[in-house]
Amino acid sequence: MRFFDKDSRQENAAGWSVGHHEVVSVEPPSSSRSTLAIARLVVLVVMLVAVGIGLAVAGTDGVRDVLTDVGESNWGFAAFVVVYAVSVVVLLPGTLGTLTAGAVFGFPLGAAAALMGATIGATLSFVIARAMGREGAQSLFGRRLSNIDDFIGRNDFTSILILRLMPVVPFNLMNYGSGLTSVRLSRYVVASAIGMAPATLLATGLGDQVDNPTGAPFLILVALFLVVLVGSGLFARRLRARAIS
Repeated sequence: MRFFDKDSRQENAAGWSVGHHEVVSVEPPSSSRSTLAIARLVVLVVMLVAVGIGLAVAGTDGVRDVLTDVGESNWGFAAFVVVYAVSVVVLLPGTLGTLTAGAVFGFPLGAAAALMGATIGATLSFVIARAMGREGAQSLFGRRLSNIDDFIGRNDFTSILILRLMPVVPFNLMNYGSGLTSVRLSRYVVASAIGMAPATLLATGLGDQVDNPTGAPFLILVALFLVVLVGSGLFARRLRARAIS
């Protein structure tokens, strides 16, 4: 906080003016900062709700076609990763892009495209939430958020890894929600990539075999996908128990 001395004068009882120095802060009052921070958080929430309603009304039928066209364009892989990342930011289902990556590029190239796009999109969502909502969340939720921060501060990598491995945790909600906490960006990115990898690999494999849904490879991948989902949940519980203890 910066200060400067303001030379001011006041009259004494005899009518003489005497000088004194008053320390004045040039920063806006904390209440003003809190109000602005909460306003930014409200704007973020309203934007996300509006996007969610728009998707619910318009649907996602054309998204697969757009991703397919982009993946088959001259820019191919790179363009697909960029569009996938943007789709994550605007709350489109990640599974849709992952399955499309497998159908367009096959396996394992599709897995690489999907994992890169998902990780970049998740990182952008995190950064947006951190910039627009972190301070507002602190002002609104105070002690509750501090308790979460205290736990995550000691276990940020493990916490993100656990949540990514749990299939019941909404992908897009976690991206933005994590940005409101004290999770370090570098650990968030690495833990997210690792946690998303198992399901991404299997989903792109399913996308690669989608033209033959009754074939043995497709059925085996479906079985493996279910095993990974259940196994990830159990592994996440074990990590959580270890982190708490």
